[in-house]
Amino acid sequence: MLFATALWGLAFLLTRLGVAAVSPAPFVAMRFATAAIVVWGVTGVRLARTTPIEMQGAACLAMAMAAGYILPAVALQTLGAGHTAFISALCVPIVPVLQYLVLRQVTGARIWVGVCLATFGLMFMAGGPGGAPSRADVFALGGAFGVAAEVLLMSRFAPRVDPRRLAVLECAGAAAYAVAVSVITGAHLPAFAPGWIACALSLGAASAFLQVSTNWCMRRVRVHRAMLIFATEPVWGAFFGALHGERFGLPSLIGAAFILSALLFNAKDQRLT
Repeated sequence: MLFATALWGLAFLLTRLGVAAVSPAPFVAMRFATAAIVVWGVTGVRLARTTPIEMQGAACLAMAMAAGYILPAVALQTLGAGHTAFISALCVPIVPVLQYLVLRQVTGARIWVGVCLATFGLMFMAGGPGGAPSRADVFALGGAFGVAAEVLLMSRFAPRVDPRRLAVLECAGAAAYAVAVSVITGAHLPAFAPGWIACALSLGAASAFLQVSTNWCMRRVRVHRAMLIFATEPVWGAFFGALHGERFGLPSLIGAAFILSALLFNAKDQRLT
């Protein structure tokens, strides 16, 4: 799961490079169509044996995935990979809040402290206490809600499904949702170029591994332990962004520190066994 999280961090940079040449929704559609084909081709899983619970899980997860990946891709058209990764990582404190609001599971006081830390972090990432979130910041935050919903749904469905089959179906479903968004928004694929095609196909292959491995891990790892591991994602995103020449200003560094503190603060308070 830690290796998968590092790949997620790298994905922010690859997505940023890809959406510089193609609209976000078509890019995400190609990414997850590739992932579905790779998982199906490598595992040879039989889709004819799909159960109703797997269909239900895939439909719900695909919708959350589409939101969780298209919205940050839109943000990455103007934001750096590290910046977007830290805002997207707010899914960690969002998960227990959704658990309380949707599932009515008790949320401890420390969780709300973590939410406050994350809120301060978002304020600084947006330019300081007096700054207002940009349109791109809002898209990245929307993606965080999508990923948080995906994690909760995965913890619900993963123990009862075949992780390979679920991965094929959810990736195919996310690609279908992304195609629908492309049609609705009037986005079109540009001329085929090696750069963005390579990014999309690389991310598709990585996503194939990510979805299968995460589905498999979530059958054996409690959701809050998973959140502790996922908390390292923005660090990886910032690391790969820095290798590409991205730099944080002082407000962003302060915001990143607040957000990372919130992630670790929340995760530390959970029962991890």
